[in-house]
Amino acid sequence: MKLEKPEVGIIGGTSGMGAWFADLLEHAGLKVFRVGRRTDITPAEMARQCGVTVISVPIADTMRVIQEIGPLVPENGLLMDLTSIKAEPIKAMLRYSSVEVVGMHPLFGPDSSARNLNLRVIVCPGRGKQGLGWLRKILRQAGLAVTTLSAEEHDRIMGLVQGVNHFTTLALALCVIRSRIGIEDLLKCSTQTFSQRLDRITSVLGQPSGLFGSLLMENPSAGAFIEQYLNAAEEVANVISGKDWEGFEKMFEALNRFFIQDTGNEKEIM
Repeated sequence: MKLEKPEVGIIGGTSGMGAWFADLLEHAGLKVFRVGRRTDITPAEMARQCGVTVISVPIADTMRVIQEIGPLVPENGLLMDLTSIKAEPIKAMLRYSSVEVVGMHPLFGPDSSARNLNLRVIVCPGRGKQGLGWLRKILRQAGLAVTTLSAEEHDRIMGLVQGVNHFTTLALALCVIRSRIGIEDLLKCSTQTFSQRLDRITSVLGQPSGLFGSLLMENPSAGAFIEQYLNAAEEVANVISGKDWEGFEKMFEALNRFFIQDTGNEKEIM
């Protein structure tokens, strides 16, 4: 397999993360075919001629596209995806193709490259080593921090990082609505921290609902972590409603040891 300067085709490369990845690859000097609903070249035509085929479509469409495109990728090619859930797409790419396979998950939005941020990407091995090595080299040369995880470990961690994160944002949004406090009054009285939480709500609600629905409902780890979160919330609520100052201090001290005092050491699990 030779991936020194392959032609790359990106299904979904005209917008979102697909367009971001296309920009990155073009900046690295590669020829990129951006395939979308209105482009002249079709996904099938692109897959047959490119050394690297990238699938960057909504999670709900990913499995169908992999099934259609996987068998068309040329021998010695690389098939990869950019979805936020990794285990099932990688299984499908392995099943419907015989080429090298890699999963990739950028941990930021498509407009983040314009900001001064330490951008991080997770890559998940599927099949073969050359494609994985090529991708990690491209990403690191672009200044990205790359973490390599198995697809299963990626999904487990994302169940907390994305699942609980988005769950709490939506729950807070519902709480704000049901408070019957007007948004203008909230903004006038908001601390800087709460203003940031409100900004996060508007950011989430400004994107397609299907994106967050898929992250919450199609990653099996998300449900388990949300259940843990609800149990933890009930535990904290009981301490507060019972005015249990001693219990509150013990809880606060244990959290302090985990997040602050014991950084880098073995952590106590509450």
